[in-house]
Amino acid sequence: MAHDGKSRIRLTQDQLDRVCERHLRFVEGRPNGARANLPFFDLSGLTLAGRNLTGAHLSGAILRDADLRGATLDHADLYGADLRGANLSEARLYRTDMRGANVRGALLDGAVMVEVDLRDGSVVSRNSAGELKVVGFDPGPADMASARLTNADMARAKLSGSFARAADFTNSRLVGARLDRTDLRDCNFSGADLQGADLDGSDLRGAILDGAQVEESRLSRAIRTDEEAEAAAALPKAPPAAAPEEDAAAELPGLPRDQLETMLKQHMIWLGTSGKQGSQLDLSGLNLEGADLSGKILTLAKGSGARLRHARLTGAQLQAAQFDGADLRSADLTRADLRGVKLDRAILIDSRLDGANLGMLLISAGAKVMRASLVRARLAGASLTQTNMKGSDLTMADLTGCDRSSALLEDAILEGTRMGLR
Repeated sequence: MAHDGKSRIRLTQDQLDRVCERHLRFVEGRPNGARANLPFFDLSGLTLAGRNLTGAHLSGAILRDADLRGATLDHADLYGADLRGANLSEARLYRTDMRGANVRGALLDGAVMVEVDLRDGSVVSRNSAGELKVVGFDPGPADMASARLTNADMARAKLSGSFARAADFTNSRLVGARLDRTDLRDCNFSGADLQGADLDGSDLRGAILDGAQVEESRLSRAIRTDEEAEAAAALPKAPPAAAPEEDAAAELPGLPRDQLETMLKQHMIWLGTSGKQGSQLDLSGLNLEGADLSGKILTLAKGSGARLRHARLTGAQLQAAQFDGADLRSADLTRADLRGVKLDRAILIDSRLDGANLGMLLISAGAKVMRASLVRARLAGASLTQTNMKGSDLTMADLTGCDRSSALLEDAILEGTRMGLR
């Protein structure tokens, strides 16, 4: 069915409030919770201010002129959403999928948009004849024209090929952002931090760069004059380069063994004193490929984006640990305690999870539970013999090629999960 506007479901504010309340219970692991699942819904003009919509599914939704001030949309799916004129000031959009979204004229002052994805995108479905039809928004690059993003944190954001003409990035942080092939004509970058940003082929004609922090070597690869634009147009169109995943991973800083041991000891002290002494283990962004962490206590540890390929974590304790986006390819997590762990978007291809516990973690004397979260995790080919995944969130995860014959999946959330044949 094509979502052409006539078939969209329109919610009232009261109905939307109830959806948000159930979603909050879902996020917090409380009973009677349910993920906000509102693809292609018409939510224009409604308020979501201050709401926690972490991981919500809003692909193709109409949010024109909606009030999202201070809302938390971390890891949410806003693929192809219409946010024209919406107010997202002070909102959190960490790693939010906004490919193909239309944010023309939206207010994003002070928003946290670290690693947000605003690249090209299109939403398609098949009609009864099996023909592909574009739905939800006009196909083409993400549209940020005239958006106001002053004081926004857009570190490592992905805007490749998007349209952001006359957007206001005053005092925004765009460190390491991918702005290649982006139309940035007449944008205001006054006081912005563009250090390490990829500006290859971006169109900066008429852009204001007063006080901006940007390397001249990177500016030299951008289009600054009409003559340069004409020369660029005359060149044959090259396909966009794939994200340099392997190179980026290779550049992650390593960690000497003795330093790791010291950090583990400090973490034990931190746990034993309820945070009063020692320090919480933070392995985020570190290269620990092949590390032996068997039997180690990593409860409540941080490791977002860490590289742990071929790491040995047999019997390790990772309750409520945060390893979202971590690379755990071919890692051995046999019999590991992963209750309440956060592995959203983690890569667990060909990993061993035999006998691992990814069930729900009871906290607050049993009054509250925390789900293991593997939203969009990639587990293709992983070994799941006797793996406990009861109640875990596997939304949009890839389980193709996994032998699930003895895995425990009761009450697991399997929305959009790719299960394969076994």
